[in-house]
Amino acid sequence: MISCVDFMAELGNYLEDDVAAEVRQQLDNHLSHCQTCQVIVDSTRKTLQIITDSGSFDLPEAAMRPITQKIMSKIRSDQD
Repeated sequence: MISCVDFMAELGNYLEDDVAAEVRQQLDNHLSHCQTCQVIVDSTRKTLQIITDSGSFDLPEAAMRPITQKIMSKIRSDQD
């Protein structure tokens, strides 16, 4: 089974459904047993929905990618 650290490293890809089927199965399995990661996924999804629904700003993909990578890098470094 994967750890919470491993799950957090894949969180962005998981939410964007950008993981291989085998990895997705491992992540889903982890979520089925880890309430902490369930809360993080749920909170992140809700936050993204609020931001998306607000229509307050739209960023081009080229601008979003470095921001997403920086956030994920920070999440990964905080898990170490």
